[in-house]
Amino acid sequence: MNSNQIRQKFLSFYAARGHQILPTESLVANSPDLMFQTNLWTLPFHPISLGQRYSPSNHSTILQKHISPNLTVLTERHLTFFEILGNCGNYSQEQALSWAWELCTEVYQLPPERLVVSVRINDTETFAIWRDRIGVPEHRIIFSNQNFWRTRPHGHCGRNTRIHYDFYPERGYQSVASEEDIQFQSKDKEYYDRPDTLHYLLPEEDLRFLSFYHLVLMEFDTEKYVNKLIPLQRNYIDAGLAVEKLAVILQEVSNFYETDLIFPIIETVAEVAGVDYERADAWTKICLKVIADQIRAAVYLSADCVPKPPHFWNHPIRKQIKIWLMRVVLHAQLLGIEHPFVKLPIATTITLGEKFYPLLRQQQNEITAFLQDEESYCWKQLQTAREKGIVTGRTIEQFFHTYDCSIKDIQRWATQQSLTLDFSEYNAILGPEID
Repeated sequence: MNSNQIRQKFLSFYAARGHQILPTESLVANSPDLMFQTNLWTLPFHPISLGQRYSPSNHSTILQKHISPNLTVLTERHLTFFEILGNCGNYSQEQALSWAWELCTEVYQLPPERLVVSVRINDTETFAIWRDRIGVPEHRIIFSNQNFWRTRPHGHCGRNTRIHYDFYPERGYQSVASEEDIQFQSKDKEYYDRPDTLHYLLPEEDLRFLSFYHLVLMEFDTEKYVNKLIPLQRNYIDAGLAVEKLAVILQEVSNFYETDLIFPIIETVAEVAGVDYERADAWTKICLKVIADQIRAAVYLSADCVPKPPHFWNHPIRKQIKIWLMRVVLHAQLLGIEHPFVKLPIATTITLGEKFYPLLRQQQNEITAFLQDEESYCWKQLQTAREKGIVTGRTIEQFFHTYDCSIKDIQRWATQQSLTLDFSEYNAILGPEID
């Protein structure tokens, strides 16, 4: 099942059950003190999320785009840009769970024996619905203290239940540990600092369960910066299904990058670099994935900004796009690409997304022109260092702190270009921060 079918089947399923299909929210907040919107899969129901009313006037569904702007280490299951299909309404939890199970097993035709659900510890009500009403065997219902969802720093929150896909049901359920197995745990800094790891994209650990559908019973409100739960006058359901995660499952690939949402972008870059992805070594694949991920995020964020003149853009937004483009150009040079090229993967990204995001095609010229300008700036920055034959301490500081490039990638690039890194000057400027 391709990604467009995944999106359409979800929206059609809930539209047939009385949900209004809402337009996607912008990635950029209108408020001048915010850089990006957060918790966007709850945003379609603005008045509810902000506490202005306690139940939606209509049941609603949406395809919502998201960005994780502060993501510095990518894994096989963590992307900078991702999509959530959401549904919301003042229906009962039992109704929400029943619809979700029907969608997964009948519409997406996921084998029921591969689905595991998790509920919050001591949430016997949700446990009973899954077991007695939906018919999920008790051994495939796992208790986890991770199952509580909240916005930050304030907003509506409540216990949630999640549907997970089990990649290894043959392992049995006697040894399943809720926190260690059902929830991905980030490795500590010492792991990332090992010499044999790759900074931006790390191989995922052997994760058995992939959580792809979250259903939240919104039952509390929280005041800003006050750790106090205030009961809502009326509870409601807010749920979100991760498009990229379901694509991994339905398309039977091992990671996001090989789904039809991203792989065509990788193929475009690979063609420019003159490499074969299937035959490429691990480091070449890393570079291709980083470039595809960062260009994809830059295209969607730019699409929400280009209607306004650049001098109206929030400075952090322009800085974030420049960070992504610097990573793109750096990894392009590591692949041996010696000329500007982003116009091609931009076009591929737009083609992939235009059916559900028509503004991408409508604004293609403006998006392309803006990102090409940013790309040109990044090429000039790297070319200046190449012409000098040395990467000065000031340049290292700029790459590391301004553009969030890792020291390891800077070292790889300098080695490839036969450049000297002046760490003495760098340490004199900022101290030995790379240790």
